[in-house]
Amino acid sequence: MTYQIAPDLWNSRFFGFPIGNIDLPSDYTVKELEATLQEAHSKFRLIFATVPSEGPDSLSLLGNRCPCYARKLFFKKDVPTNIDLFDARIRAYTSTFCSSSLERLAVQSGTMTQFRQDPELAPHFEQLFLTWINFAVTKELADSIWTWYEDGHHLGLVTIRSAKCVNSQTGQMDKEGRIGMLSVDAEHRRRGIGTHLIKACDFWCSSLGIPINAIATQKDNEPVIALCENIGFRQDREASIYHYWSPGWLYDTRRGWMNNT
Repeated sequence: MTYQIAPDLWNSRFFGFPIGNIDLPSDYTVKELEATLQEAHSKFRLIFATVPSEGPDSLSLLGNRCPCYARKLFFKKDVPTNIDLFDARIRAYTSTFCSSSLERLAVQSGTMTQFRQDPELAPHFEQLFLTWINFAVTKELADSIWTWYEDGHHLGLVTIRSAKCVNSQTGQMDKEGRIGMLSVDAEHRRRGIGTHLIKACDFWCSSLGIPINAIATQKDNEPVIALCENIGFRQDREASIYHYWSPGWLYDTRRGWMNNT
Protein backbone atom coordinates (compact mmCIF):
# COMPACT_ATOMS: atom_id res chain seq x y z
CA MET A 1 0.00 0.00 0.00
CA THR A 2 1.19 3.53 -0.79
CA TYR A 3 -0.19 7.00 -0.17
CA GLN A 4 -1.52 9.37 -2.80
CA ILE A 5 0.63 12.33 -3.87
CA ALA A 6 -1.21 15.34 -5.26
CA PRO A 7 0.74 17.63 -7.62
CA ASP A 8 1.30 21.11 -6.18
CA LEU A 9 0.72 22.94 -9.44
CA TRP A 10 1.17 26.51 -8.27
CA ASN A 11 4.44 25.98 -6.38
CA SER A 12 5.71 23.71 -9.16
CA ARG A 13 5.13 26.48 -11.67
CA PHE A 14 6.89 29.05 -9.52
CA PHE A 15 9.97 27.00 -8.57
CA GLY A 16 10.32 25.36 -11.97
CA PHE A 17 10.34 21.72 -10.83
CA PRO A 18 7.61 19.23 -9.88
CA ILE A 19 6.41 19.42 -6.26
CA GLY A 20 3.90 17.09 -4.63
CA ASN A 21 1.81 17.00 -1.45
CA ILE A 22 1.03 14.00 0.75
CA ASP A 23 -1.63 14.41 3.45
CA LEU A 24 -0.85 11.45 5.72
CA PRO A 25 -3.45 9.74 7.90
CA SER A 26 -2.96 9.75 11.66
CA ASP A 27 -2.07 6.02 11.56
CA TYR A 28 0.48 6.31 8.77
CA THR A 29 3.51 4.02 8.83
CA VAL A 30 7.07 4.92 7.89
CA LYS A 31 7.29 1.77 5.74
CA GLU A 32 4.33 2.78 3.58
CA LEU A 33 5.53 6.38 3.42
CA GLU A 34 8.97 5.27 2.24
CA ALA A 35 7.38 3.06 -0.41
CA THR A 36 5.39 6.06 -1.62
CA LEU A 37 8.47 8.27 -1.79
CA GLN A 38 10.50 5.58 -3.54
CA GLU A 39 7.92 5.36 -6.32
CA ALA A 40 7.80 9.16 -6.66
CA HIS A 41 11.54 9.85 -7.11
CA SER A 42 11.24 10.33 -10.86
CA LYS A 43 7.99 12.34 -10.66
CA PHE A 44 8.62 14.91 -7.94
CA ARG A 45 11.81 16.70 -6.93
CA LEU A 46 10.26 17.94 -3.67
CA ILE A 47 7.43 16.41 -1.64
CA PHE A 48 5.65 18.09 1.26
CA ALA A 49 4.55 15.36 3.68
CA THR A 50 1.93 16.58 6.16
CA VAL A 51 1.42 14.70 9.43
CA PRO A 52 -1.86 15.55 11.24
CA SER A 53 -0.22 16.08 14.63
CA GLU A 54 2.78 17.61 16.37
CA GLY A 55 5.37 15.27 14.92
CA PRO A 56 9.10 15.02 15.71
CA ASP A 57 11.62 17.66 14.61
CA SER A 58 12.61 15.46 11.68
CA LEU A 59 11.80 12.15 10.01
CA SER A 60 14.37 9.65 8.76
CA LEU A 61 13.12 8.51 5.37
CA LEU A 62 15.08 6.30 2.98
CA GLY A 63 18.27 7.23 4.80
CA ASN A 64 17.63 10.97 4.48
CA ARG A 65 16.86 13.44 7.24
CA CYS A 66 13.64 15.29 6.48
CA PRO A 67 13.22 18.31 8.78
CA CYS A 68 9.88 19.66 9.90
CA TYR A 69 9.81 23.14 8.38
CA ALA A 70 6.30 24.07 9.46
CA ARG A 71 4.14 23.36 12.48
CA LYS A 72 0.75 24.79 11.70
CA LEU A 73 -2.39 25.39 13.71
CA PHE A 74 -5.73 25.64 11.93
CA PHE A 75 -8.51 27.76 13.40
CA LYS A 76 -12.18 28.18 12.52
CA LYS A 77 -15.02 30.38 13.72
CA ASP A 78 -18.72 30.73 13.00
CA VAL A 79 -19.39 33.86 10.99
CA PRO A 80 -21.65 36.29 12.91
CA THR A 81 -24.99 37.08 11.30
CA ASN A 82 -24.86 40.70 12.44
CA ILE A 83 -21.55 42.50 11.95
CA ASP A 84 -20.93 46.04 13.16
CA LEU A 85 -19.64 48.59 10.69
CA PHE A 86 -15.86 48.41 10.62
CA ASP A 87 -13.31 51.20 10.64
CA ALA A 88 -13.33 53.50 7.61
CA ARG A 89 -9.64 52.78 7.10
CA ILE A 90 -10.56 49.22 6.09
CA ARG A 91 -11.01 49.07 2.34
CA ALA A 92 -11.64 46.45 -0.31
CA TYR A 93 -8.68 46.39 -2.68
CA THR A 94 -10.15 46.24 -6.18
CA SER A 95 -7.26 47.34 -8.39
CA THR A 96 -5.51 44.72 -10.52
CA PHE A 97 -2.27 46.67 -10.02
CA CYS A 98 -0.31 45.60 -6.94
CA SER A 99 1.08 48.56 -5.02
CA SER A 100 4.56 48.55 -3.49
CA SER A 101 3.07 48.76 0.02
CA LEU A 102 1.02 45.60 -0.63
CA GLU A 103 4.14 43.85 -1.87
CA ARG A 104 6.04 44.86 1.26
CA LEU A 105 3.24 43.48 3.48
CA ALA A 106 3.17 40.24 1.49
CA VAL A 107 6.88 39.63 2.06
CA GLN A 108 6.47 40.32 5.79
CA SER A 109 3.68 37.73 5.96
CA GLY A 110 6.01 34.96 4.82
CA THR A 111 8.94 35.34 7.21
CA MET A 112 7.90 32.41 9.41
CA THR A 113 6.72 30.03 6.68
CA GLN A 114 8.29 26.79 5.46
CA PHE A 115 9.51 28.59 2.35
CA ARG A 116 11.73 30.80 4.50
CA GLN A 117 12.88 27.95 6.78
CA ASP A 118 14.05 25.48 4.12
CA PRO A 119 17.54 26.60 2.98
CA GLU A 120 16.88 25.21 -0.50
CA LEU A 121 13.82 27.43 -0.92
CA ALA A 122 14.81 30.45 1.19
CA PRO A 123 16.68 32.30 -1.61
CA HIS A 124 13.38 32.46 -3.52
CA PHE A 125 11.08 33.20 -0.62
CA GLU A 126 10.66 36.96 -1.20
CA GLN A 127 9.94 36.53 -4.89
CA LEU A 128 7.47 33.76 -4.06
CA PHE A 129 5.38 36.05 -1.87
CA LEU A 130 5.65 38.93 -4.34
CA THR A 131 4.32 36.59 -7.01
CA TRP A 132 1.60 35.36 -4.67
CA ILE A 133 0.23 38.84 -3.92
CA ASN A 134 0.38 39.86 -7.59
CA PHE A 135 -1.66 36.78 -8.51
CA ALA A 136 -4.02 37.52 -5.61
CA VAL A 137 -4.92 40.99 -6.91
CA THR A 138 -5.85 39.45 -10.27
CA LYS A 139 -8.13 37.01 -8.39
CA GLU A 140 -6.17 33.86 -9.29
CA LEU A 141 -5.14 33.16 -5.68
CA ALA A 142 -7.82 35.12 -3.77
CA ASP A 143 -11.46 36.07 -4.13
CA SER A 144 -11.17 39.26 -2.11
CA ILE A 145 -8.46 41.48 -0.58
CA TRP A 146 -8.97 43.91 2.27
CA THR A 147 -6.44 46.47 3.49
CA TRP A 148 -5.93 49.01 6.26
CA TYR A 149 -5.28 52.28 4.39
CA GLU A 150 -3.89 55.21 6.35
CA ASP A 151 -2.03 58.39 5.33
CA GLY A 152 -1.70 57.22 1.76
CA HIS A 153 -0.25 53.80 2.59
CA HIS A 154 -1.53 50.24 3.03
CA LEU A 155 -0.50 49.22 6.56
CA GLY A 156 -2.40 45.94 6.77
CA LEU A 157 -3.47 43.24 4.36
CA VAL A 158 -5.68 40.15 4.33
CA THR A 159 -6.66 37.86 1.44
CA ILE A 160 -9.58 35.46 1.51
CA ARG A 161 -11.23 32.97 -0.81
CA SER A 162 -14.26 30.72 -0.75
CA ALA A 163 -13.49 27.00 -0.49
CA LYS A 164 -15.43 23.76 -0.11
CA CYS A 165 -15.26 21.87 3.17
CA VAL A 166 -17.03 19.05 4.98
CA ASN A 167 -19.44 20.16 7.69
CA SER A 168 -18.29 18.35 10.85
CA GLN A 169 -21.87 18.16 12.18
CA THR A 170 -23.81 17.09 9.09
CA GLY A 171 -21.06 15.42 7.05
CA GLN A 172 -22.29 17.35 4.02
CA MET A 173 -20.24 19.58 1.75
CA ASP A 174 -20.31 23.21 2.80
CA LYS A 175 -18.40 26.41 2.16
CA GLU A 176 -15.90 28.28 4.28
CA GLY A 177 -13.88 31.43 3.88
CA ARG A 178 -10.14 30.68 3.97
CA ILE A 179 -7.81 33.47 4.93
CA GLY A 180 -4.55 33.13 3.03
CA MET A 181 -2.30 36.08 3.71
CA LEU A 182 -2.59 38.19 6.87
CA SER A 183 -0.03 40.90 7.49
CA VAL A 184 0.30 44.14 9.47
CA ASP A 185 3.27 46.43 8.95
CA ALA A 186 5.86 45.79 11.65
CA GLU A 187 5.82 49.43 12.80
CA HIS A 188 2.04 49.52 13.23
CA ARG A 189 1.27 46.34 15.15
CA ARG A 190 -0.56 46.21 18.49
CA ARG A 191 -3.09 48.76 17.24
CA GLY A 192 -5.93 46.32 16.58
CA ILE A 193 -5.47 46.44 12.80
CA GLY A 194 -5.45 42.64 12.54
CA THR A 195 -8.78 42.46 14.38
CA HIS A 196 -10.35 44.90 11.92
CA LEU A 197 -9.00 42.92 8.96
CA ILE A 198 -10.55 39.70 10.32
CA LYS A 199 -13.83 41.53 10.86
CA ALA A 200 -13.75 42.55 7.19
CA CYS A 201 -13.39 38.86 6.29
CA ASP A 202 -16.37 38.03 8.51
CA PHE A 203 -18.34 40.73 6.68
CA TRP A 204 -17.33 39.28 3.31
CA CYS A 205 -18.33 35.75 4.35
CA SER A 206 -21.64 36.95 5.80
CA SER A 207 -22.52 38.89 2.65
CA LEU A 208 -22.04 35.70 0.58
CA GLY A 209 -23.80 33.39 3.02
CA ILE A 210 -20.59 31.55 3.95
CA PRO A 211 -21.01 30.20 7.51
CA ILE A 212 -17.39 29.52 8.51
CA ASN A 213 -14.21 31.59 8.50
CA ALA A 214 -10.89 29.68 8.66
CA ILE A 215 -7.24 30.61 9.10
CA ALA A 216 -3.96 28.71 9.45
CA THR A 217 -0.78 30.01 11.08
CA GLN A 218 2.59 28.83 12.31
CA LYS A 219 2.52 27.36 15.80
CA ASP A 220 5.23 29.76 16.97
CA ASN A 221 3.42 32.82 15.60
CA GLU A 222 2.14 33.84 19.01
CA PRO A 223 0.65 37.23 17.98
CA VAL A 224 -1.61 35.68 15.33
CA ILE A 225 -2.63 32.84 17.65
CA ALA A 226 -3.52 35.34 20.38
CA LEU A 227 -5.51 37.36 17.82
CA CYS A 228 -7.45 34.27 16.73
CA GLU A 229 -8.27 33.24 20.28
CA ASN A 230 -9.34 36.76 21.25
CA ILE A 231 -11.87 37.12 18.44
CA GLY A 232 -13.64 33.80 18.66
CA PHE A 233 -11.66 31.32 16.59
CA ARG A 234 -11.36 27.78 17.91
CA GLN A 235 -8.46 25.46 17.14
CA ASP A 236 -9.64 22.87 14.64
CA ARG A 237 -6.49 20.81 14.05
CA GLU A 238 -2.69 20.77 14.01
CA ALA A 239 -0.23 19.59 11.38
CA SER A 240 3.52 19.18 10.85
CA ILE A 241 4.99 19.55 7.36
CA TYR A 242 8.18 17.75 6.33
CA HIS A 243 10.22 18.36 3.18
CA TYR A 244 11.53 15.36 1.28
CA TRP A 245 13.98 16.09 -1.55
CA SER A 246 14.13 13.22 -4.05
CA PRO A 247 17.65 12.10 -5.06
CA GLY A 248 18.90 12.08 -8.63
CA TRP A 249 17.57 15.44 -9.79
CA LEU A 250 19.97 17.62 -11.80
CA TYR A 251 19.58 20.90 -13.63
CA ASP A 252 20.15 20.99 -17.38
CA THR A 253 20.60 24.46 -18.89
CA ARG A 254 18.52 23.51 -21.92
CA ARG A 255 15.86 21.23 -20.48
CA GLY A 256 15.58 22.41 -16.87
CA TRP A 257 15.30 20.05 -13.91
CA MET A 258 15.53 16.35 -14.73
CA ASN A 259 15.74 13.10 -12.80
CA ASN A 260 18.57 10.77 -13.86
CA THR A 261 17.68 7.76 -11.72
